[in-house]
Amino acid sequence: MVPTVTFTKAEALAHGVSEYDWRVLVRERGVRRVVAGVYADAATPDTMQLRLSAVARVLPEGVVLARRSAAWVLGVDALDPRGYPATPPVEVVASDPRLRPRRGLVQSHSAEDLRPDDVITIDGVRLTTPLRTASDLGRFVPRPQALAAIDAFLHAGLITLDRLTDESARWRRRRGVRQLEAMVKIADPLCESPGESRMRLRAIDAGFPRPECQIPVHDLTGRLKYRLDVGYRDRRIGLEYDGEEFHGPDRAGADAERREWIRRRGWRLAVFGRDAIYGPSRDFEDTLSRLWSG
Repeated sequence: MVPTVTFTKAEALAHGVSEYDWRVLVRERGVRRVVAGVYADAATPDTMQLRLSAVARVLPEGVVLARRSAAWVLGVDALDPRGYPATPPVEVVASDPRLRPRRGLVQSHSAEDLRPDDVITIDGVRLTTPLRTASDLGRFVPRPQALAAIDAFLHAGLITLDRLTDESARWRRRRGVRQLEAMVKIADPLCESPGESRMRLRAIDAGFPRPECQIPVHDLTGRLKYRLDVGYRDRRIGLEYDGEEFHGPDRAGADAERREWIRRRGWRLAVFGRDAIYGPSRDFEDTLSRLWSG
């Protein structure tokens, strides 16, 4: 959902702001222009929500939110994990290249193959469907981000692997289809975070078999006790990603206790933080090699 955090001059006047007050607000920078004709309170942070709200108001017919921006509206965070730029441009696609917006906050793409059934409307905002959005991300963003986005769409139940596999045939001989097909083959709806997606891809790229997601670990009575993020059940190797969202300092004690219990069950565990998985270090590959060789 795109929250209503922006407004036009006409809307401000309709809510009781006088022409004089409006001129004062603009002159003294009490409001700021986000895109032409659309404003926000000057104190409102420059967030993705703000930009989406503003741009969605001025998109012409035939232009819709797409790729990372469409994913955001659909509840999937596919933004660049490097955090640059901190607030990215709004991505749109235009069925007619002549309609592509030329605005500072907008990154426009041509999509002459955009069909009516590729577009949905949510709260008055037109955007590409989950299936089209996942397909576009699978084709056009870097491989780690592509897999993480597809995993997230699958995990959220917005698409199915069968539908995405069938959809891949639509892009045969088109740019990016080989990457999409490769990501579909290793995508997993059980994956719960972008960090886990990246761990799987790094393991595969290093020549190891495809890891399993969310491996169950049972106690001596056969009751499910815990799950491992990623690993190899037959070799009793577990790979854990410590992301900031679910493994902050307040969870350190519980995480350590859980992992010690799993190790006592005969598992060999390795835990990786953000820098090890998102950065250029080869620690992940070296550690997995040591675990693999026993």
